[in-house]
Amino acid sequence: MDWGQVFPTFTLAGGQTTVNDVSSLSMIQPAPNLGGVDMTAHLNGKTVFQRTFELGEVAPLWNNVRCESCHLGGSRAGLPRVNATTGELAPQLLFRVSLPGTGPHGEPKPVPGFGDQIQPLMVVEGVDAQDDVRGASAEGNVLVRYTEQPSLPFKDGSTVSLRRPTYTFVKTTQNLPTGTMISPRTGSQVTGLGLLEAVREETILEFARVNTNNGVSGRPNRVWDVEQGRTRIGRFGWKANQPTLRQQNAGAANGDMGLTSPVFPVEPGETSASAQLNLSEQQIRDLTVFTQTMGVPAFRNNSSPQAQLGAVMFAKAECGSCHVPRMKTGTLPGRPEVSNQVIAPFTDLLLHDMGPALADNRPDFLASGREWRTAPLWGLGLQQTVNGHTNLLHDGRARNVIEAIMWHGGEGENSRKIVTEMSKQERDALVTFLSSI
Repeated sequence: MDWGQVFPTFTLAGGQTTVNDVSSLSMIQPAPNLGGVDMTAHLNGKTVFQRTFELGEVAPLWNNVRCESCHLGGSRAGLPRVNATTGELAPQLLFRVSLPGTGPHGEPKPVPGFGDQIQPLMVVEGVDAQDDVRGASAEGNVLVRYTEQPSLPFKDGSTVSLRRPTYTFVKTTQNLPTGTMISPRTGSQVTGLGLLEAVREETILEFARVNTNNGVSGRPNRVWDVEQGRTRIGRFGWKANQPTLRQQNAGAANGDMGLTSPVFPVEPGETSASAQLNLSEQQIRDLTVFTQTMGVPAFRNNSSPQAQLGAVMFAKAECGSCHVPRMKTGTLPGRPEVSNQVIAPFTDLLLHDMGPALADNRPDFLASGREWRTAPLWGLGLQQTVNGHTNLLHDGRARNVIEAIMWHGGEGENSRKIVTEMSKQERDALVTFLSSI
């Protein structure tokens, strides 16, 4: 089958926001169609994104004091820490927590004394090197261990080893209540988010309708917009629990670093607004412009015979049912750069049941404990260059593309089974195709 029958023969993954860069800076470039006043705001927002905040400014926090530490180079979390005892790598993670039930707007119910997120510094087995760099009291630490297990065999009899994580909370300031639900999360890619914000709600709902017709039951999350005071479709975060980039940015700054802003003026764990905000309205605006107007790397080497075969395998495995290759954005007010662009993000922005193996068993608005938003795939082939690793999935357990596929269950089970029936040549071609994205 010809490549063009499987996927459009263009390299402009982000439409006119596409950048031709394959370096470690490929995912933190401004969109080439950005200019003038907007470029100034973009660069000011980049300064906020890369700024290291002082310990006196942040509340008890996760394990970083700047945005880019969790989204290295605009991409995913950086190189995992090395376990000094075993040499094993542990991903950079945060831990969402909640109690059974919901808040007044359908949000997860916070845990008394902790809120909705543990504010630890990561402990890697046998290592607790962060205690002396805090300067502020953490809520606890988390010990990460992995157990290796073989995947189901491929048609040729081979397997891959899958690592299943377990987490142990230590040195917590108080005991977590019985029934506390915990969800590990690693930093996800920032590049391309402005284009996803510009996708029309009608387009997302149409993806959900098509999913229902073909047996895959993707659905949008419905979440609370804190400034508009209404429920909207969620787009951002591992469970699509944020409706806008402005709220996503302000929420991450507040939850991960304890920074207050006009959107979230209360520090985590407190009940009243801070006397002085850490981020001004202008800084939040600039940070939002920055994340809305980042360029998307062009596809690379996608016309090679190997990549074309891989595209056929991608279609054969029905991966595009959730990782939708192509769509058009609508109009995002004030952001002509990302409006009305033909893009190739490989996501439907919907929630999908991924089965028990990937379940965190923690609901988030309408998202169940087994559902995750389809992760965009654009920029996947540059992750090693930008981040220094190829770890994937919400908790970084998969060390490469094939491991990530083999963890798929639930609505992804059929695709996983089809991949197990592929020959090694076909699987290698699939990886080549995904590496060209």
